[in-house]
Amino acid sequence: MGLCGSSLTPEEKKEIVKTRSIEEQNAIDHAKDEMTIKLLLLGAGESGKSTIFKQMKLLYGKGFNEDERRDWIPKIHMGTVSAMKAVCAATARFGVHDKVLNQSAFSFILEMNERESLTTQVAENIKLLWADPIIVEVWDRRCEYQVIESNELYFSKIDVISTPGYVPSDEDILASRVRTCGIVEETFVIENVEFVIIDVGGQRNERKKWIHCFDNVNAVIFVAALSEFDQMMFEDETQNRMIDTLHLFESICNSRWFQKTAMILFLNKRDLFARKVAKKNIREVGEWQDYEGKAYDYDDGVTFFLQKFLEKNQHKTKDIYTHVTCATDTENVKVVFNATKDIILKFNLEASGFM
Repeated sequence: MGLCGSSLTPEEKKEIVKTRSIEEQNAIDHAKDEMTIKLLLLGAGESGKSTIFKQMKLLYGKGFNEDERRDWIPKIHMGTVSAMKAVCAATARFGVHDKVLNQSAFSFILEMNERESLTTQVAENIKLLWADPIIVEVWDRRCEYQVIESNELYFSKIDVISTPGYVPSDEDILASRVRTCGIVEETFVIENVEFVIIDVGGQRNERKKWIHCFDNVNAVIFVAALSEFDQMMFEDETQNRMIDTLHLFESICNSRWFQKTAMILFLNKRDLFARKVAKKNIREVGEWQDYEGKAYDYDDGVTFFLQKFLEKNQHKTKDIYTHVTCATDTENVKVVFNATKDIILKFNLEASGFM
């Protein structure tokens, strides 16, 4: 004859509850072990997606070996020369080239091919120009022309990166900008969970390829560059970059492909944004006349743009998880991704019926 519930002692009932709890936790742990998370990095060009992808390799992969580091040398050198050439061209276009102190260095960089080697002579001329107040002033006006902002690091490290035998550091590799073409995929095992992380090109001509990645996506990290609120697009210099990013986020956030997908928003380049808004009132930019926060205020600026993105969500029951990030800061990315990972796992365990 079976035992009825009322015949159990309080200790026995307590033990049953404890056993069930352990079994449920074991089921959740097993589900995690069996789970593969497909994580898609989306965003406009130069938002920092690929930098976050590189951080994943540093944090959860094997990092960069000696050969891979050496592969970055020509990219870093070309980025350095290309950026200084862009500054010199803008200096001429702004009509202030005659104020540059070292005209020989200015002409040398302006006329050289950006694919030439970073020789001692080239490095010395870049060093001379970076010490010139007019060149620095034009750099501060970089929202008015196209240049990769992260190359500023190499100007200040020109002696190091031009030294024979130079091997790029993690910082150097993270700052290097190489346009992503097509689709790049890598797998990482993080706390016994397999993450397939996919990076895609963000330029307009690359976005038509994105749909090939949309099947069975567990989470989307959409990366938006806060610092680009006053910059124009590389592909279309009549279009504000932040406006384009907002339109892009709206289409992704409300896509039928991602109705049951965890949506995470990274407002990136917080360091560049902080430096920019300390000197520029957001309201002075034509597209942001509705800004009512304090001038030159970082927190009010972040809140303003965060709200702009959240307003694009047409599904009021869908949560958008947000973080303000600096993709070149490994510790910041580690903290943010740990929080993001927990959100993704919880979201997918709930979707699977385990929570």
